[in-house]
Amino acid sequence: MTPQIRPAREGDLAETYALIRNDFPALVLTEEHMRWRFGHPRPDVEDNRLVAVVGDTVVGHVMSRLHTDADGTRKGRSFYGALAEGHRNEELAARLLEASEAHLAEEGASVLRTDAAQEGVQVSGDLFRAAALQRGYQLVESHHVLGLDLGELPDPPKAPAGAELRRWSEFADDPRPLYEIDKAAEQDEPGETAEEFLPYEVWLDAVWHNPMSDLELSLVLLLDGVPVTISCYSSDRRTRMESAMTGTLREYRGRGLAGYTKSMALHRARERGFTHAYTGNHETNKPMLAINDRIGYTLVGSESTYAKRLEL
Repeated sequence: MTPQIRPAREGDLAETYALIRNDFPALVLTEEHMRWRFGHPRPDVEDNRLVAVVGDTVVGHVMSRLHTDADGTRKGRSFYGALAEGHRNEELAARLLEASEAHLAEEGASVLRTDAAQEGVQVSGDLFRAAALQRGYQLVESHHVLGLDLGELPDPPKAPAGAELRRWSEFADDPRPLYEIDKAAEQDEPGETAEEFLPYEVWLDAVWHNPMSDLELSLVLLLDGVPVTISCYSSDRRTRMESAMTGTLREYRGRGLAGYTKSMALHRARERGFTHAYTGNHETNKPMLAINDRIGYTLVGSESTYAKRLEL
């Protein structure tokens, strides 16, 4: 039977979660988060999930996201392309990407992006990559996805002079200092396709109140009482965690603060029973790649972004 493609419904979420987890073995995700996001959309973007179904069974998925730049440019992105075993073929991948693209174009997107990864990161990635190339997308950039068995963590580095570590949860009354470090670090991240950083109120909703943001694992380093470095994590609250951002204010870089904070966060996570950590870095981000190499991360696979401009 030919799969039919339609918008996802709330009743699809359990099957959709299982499908995505099987197709993205290094992804840290929970069904709780998917349900929260489905009923609590981000205010800064327009998300739309499409599923391919055979009868009532979900066999394919893609997320369509529409973002509007400050200049009014509407940009679309197709990601989390996943196919069920037995339905992993170029035809279904191409149909899902085409449906996502059509939705984004109808909503006014003039620039389209799509992501595809190697098998260790996305089992169906090569199928979605082929579909993108056939539809005129061109490679823009790539990221390394790294994994770490926390049982193999090296000893933490020596604490920098004057350093104090605190949990993100300790900033519940005023997380603004963490936002400012996150914003400053993100602005210096390499990459061609980065979006404008979130306003503070949106950041509170998308990051601070996100049910996957682990405010107990995430750390901030204070140097002589001043917050200067963050290492932020999402987790499944059981065994798996993922780095969302590790960064230091520009004037404090080059002192080993990011590496120390990240290492200590991972050691604390291991003490709490976590077994695996994941992170992603742009292929040109040599300083963070070096930090992750020293900690013991190894390459899981590369994820690439492809883009094209629509004729208006």
